[in-house]
Amino acid sequence: MSGSYLIDESRISHNRFDDEIIVVDLGTGSYFSMHRAAAEIWRMIEAGPASAASIAAAFGQQSSAVISEIQEFLGNLEAKGLLRAVNDPACAVTTSATYSLPVLEEFDELRELLLADIVHDADEAGWPNLAKN
Repeated sequence: MSGSYLIDESRISHNRFDDEIIVVDLGTGSYFSMHRAAAEIWRMIEAGPASAASIAAAFGQQSSAVISEIQEFLGNLEAKGLLRAVNDPACAVTTSATYSLPVLEEFDELRELLLADIVHDADEAGWPNLAKN
């Protein structure tokens, strides 16, 4: 079983809006949305290192299939640069949420805007009018 994970704060910004987590990758300009179990998993990782097994246990799930689903989700978050694996032991996490397959939605239609250097890329018209190169 893989180890624990922490949020990689070095190049992302993340916020909760009602029942949704939005994560912006400041390096790539992509942003991500998580709802339901995915948002709850993110909340658990915010509390400290968490592993697939500790998260599954928090949901009251012990099956290897659920642990595998969560591990795949965590691996996807790591591959996107949103989490980093650590050697620290997993913290005890709790939740009253119901488990469902965690889903990460990725969007990039705002990439140009998110990556824009609004001080140097603007023309005489200023922000939000970007100079066309």
